[in-house]
Amino acid sequence: MGEKVLTVHGRGEHGHVVACAALGRGWMVRWTDGIDRTAPDPNAPFIIGIGHNAVRKQFDAPGMTKVVHSAACVDPSAVIAPGTFVGPMAVVHVGAKIGRGCIINTGAIVEHNCVVNSWAHISPGAVLCGNVEIGEGAWIGANAVVKQGLTIAPWVTVGCGAVVVKDITEPGTYIGVPAHKMN
Repeated sequence: MGEKVLTVHGRGEHGHVVACAALGRGWMVRWTDGIDRTAPDPNAPFIIGIGHNAVRKQFDAPGMTKVVHSAACVDPSAVIAPGTFVGPMAVVHVGAKIGRGCIINTGAIVEHNCVVNSWAHISPGAVLCGNVEIGEGAWIGANAVVKQGLTIAPWVTVGCGAVVVKDITEPGTYIGVPAHKMN
């Protein structure tokens, strides 16, 4: 039986975090570079280790695999699509669905029946209460909270520490408690 080899595409900070988690799961890691836009080999397992949501999406291809840190808690009923990284101490709970190429970062909580659409980033310590839907490419900042049952539009940014108490339907950046759109 051969070694499990994973290509991490991107050598920046996020790429190193992903590589560390992959090594802990028994992968041998090799690199390609996101800076010069050299694409990974789609015929071999790879993950995109680039933090920027829109840039990560540019490298979507067959062959992506997910990396779940050994210290993450993922319920067996949760569905995690290829290309997603789940960091240490993150929780992905019952019935949650995570799309392609997402980042569920250190200590983030994705509660029951949440949907995190592709290319979204749930930052460290952020909490999505139950039945939340996060749009494609949205970025939920560190320690932000999204109240249960809400929907966040695609490509929205929710600032660090913001508390979202109503649906966000318009593009933009939302900050504060309660969260409001920046001017």
